[in-house]
Amino acid sequence: MTMHTHSADLQTRPRHATPWWTQPWQWLARSGEHSLYRLSNLRRRWFKRRLPDYVVVTLDGSLLERNPETPWYYDFVPGYRGPQTLEGVRHILDRVADDPDVRGVLFLFKGASLTLAQAQSLTSLFERFRQWSRARHQRQHAQHVVVYVEQCSPSALIAASAADRLIFAPLADWEIVGLRTAPLFLKEALTRLGIEMQVVRVAPWKTAADQFIFDGLSDAAREQAQWLLDSLYADIVNGVAQGRRLEPATVQALIDRAPLTGAEALAAGLIDQLAYEDELPDVLKDGEKAAVLKPYGRVRNLLYHRLRPAAVGTVGVITLSGTIMTGASRAFPTPLPLFGDETIGSKTAQQIIRAARQDDTLDAVVVHVDSPGGSALASDLIWRELTLLAAEKPVIIYMGNVAASGGYYIAAAGRKIVAQRASLTGSIGVIIAKANLQGAFAKLGARRDTVKRGAHADIYADTTHWQDDLIERVETTLQYVYTQFKQRVIDGRGIEPAMLDEIAGGRVWTGAQAQAHGLVDALGDFDHAVELAAAEAGLPVGGRVKLVTITEPHRWLPPAPATIQALLGGRRAQQVADLTTFLFDGELSATLTREQVWLLAPHLPKS
Repeated sequence: MTMHTHSADLQTRPRHATPWWTQPWQWLARSGEHSLYRLSNLRRRWFKRRLPDYVVVTLDGSLLERNPETPWYYDFVPGYRGPQTLEGVRHILDRVADDPDVRGVLFLFKGASLTLAQAQSLTSLFERFRQWSRARHQRQHAQHVVVYVEQCSPSALIAASAADRLIFAPLADWEIVGLRTAPLFLKEALTRLGIEMQVVRVAPWKTAADQFIFDGLSDAAREQAQWLLDSLYADIVNGVAQGRRLEPATVQALIDRAPLTGAEALAAGLIDQLAYEDELPDVLKDGEKAAVLKPYGRVRNLLYHRLRPAAVGTVGVITLSGTIMTGASRAFPTPLPLFGDETIGSKTAQQIIRAARQDDTLDAVVVHVDSPGGSALASDLIWRELTLLAAEKPVIIYMGNVAASGGYYIAAAGRKIVAQRASLTGSIGVIIAKANLQGAFAKLGARRDTVKRGAHADIYADTTHWQDDLIERVETTLQYVYTQFKQRVIDGRGIEPAMLDEIAGGRVWTGAQAQAHGLVDALGDFDHAVELAAAEAGLPVGGRVKLVTITEPHRWLPPAPATIQALLGGRRAQQVADLTTFLFDGELSATLTREQVWLLAPHLPKS
């Protein structure tokens, strides 16, 4: 388990007392921490002249939300470097805000690639940094956030617009050009190859396999793309407008003109200055003295250490990121088709959640979900463990870039759900697709010679055409899964069945739209989810909580009996026994041939 601390402004509620036998150890730990900070700050006085005016942070690739758990051998892979994360950026800003002699943070965007949801989280971190700076040093003017852009994604530009000062390299372009979705449809191409795709779904907006069975966007898919684009585009326009203090109509007109040169962006008020990186010390100087710029890694041990108040509680953090599958979680050095670069294994997730449930030191748990879905069976197994955990401790779900389909299924177990405005969620529906290769084999002069026992032994065979009792059986199993999915949402969110039908059916929503429909409770970043968790746990106002990252335990944890609260809740939401076991198999090979209850459609609009 990894620990760090986190401040939150909370409502006062009663909480349990700290066990008496832990108090001496806590006092000793605090005394030791205090002594180390005194020594560190004494050293800082001697080397104070080495402090920079601006601490430099370089973002040069994609960004994750939380620090991942990586296999030990990754450290020995040539050229491997741990990923940059929002959690890491938050830690840097927290440390810099402690130091009264540092003027601010300079972010170098050298190929920074963020999603829109991440850009919204980074924007929130910029504002929190300013608040920390003012509050900790009792001053009117906060430390500055400066962003220097050489190259970055359009979404990263939205976060950059929230900086106190935005500087572009002279030949850098302002490239927020809007949003576009254009899925590639393969029906005719597959027909020419002799491949027949059969898709069964019980939700018309479940569009993940549309490109295999249609020649273009269906009415439902087009309608969904339009409402997603409307919401995401509004976030883009408003994000730039608020950051640069421009009217939304002005920003929209500028987007319609984009891409803009740096000079055009400067004239329009979208940036503050053009300069080369070597000119930044002079650009950021205070008076006649050039600014001193140093990377965080070189000065982190010189920054002032502020002794925080003692933690008033502990919040566990669980990260569930990737495609949901049965079995163990997996991480891959490079992304794989369909699976991405990591999977959430139900076996691993069960153990992590059980570890959190058995940890009596945790006051609450925040579960970070970033998943487009996957296996219905695996999702249900994870949901069950989260439900048992939520019966004993407050569980707050924090949605990352996407928590849809199976990702929303597991989120329904939370007491409250927090998402960013641009998070993609919902997709309450089920789909299965299978290829019939009989025609392709005929073109190649190949054939299968089959011997079978059992009327449905070839239901998933690559030469079977679903019809009659086979198609009826497939439809029955999917309808059963869909009914259970909706029941999870009805029980977890308290939504009336008739109202749920209006927002389910496979429909995908942004976080802002999901909040309006009651699928999400609040909009905000990870810090806001922690604040809600602490409030639900009854921790005191303004208290500092300790965050503990919950990882897979070293020894296997058996399932614990459900508590009375969980059993009472189970009357409304009964566990599905082996969700259509013959349909959903846990092996990776079987996943490719059987478990096509697949994911959020990959072509949906995103920035």
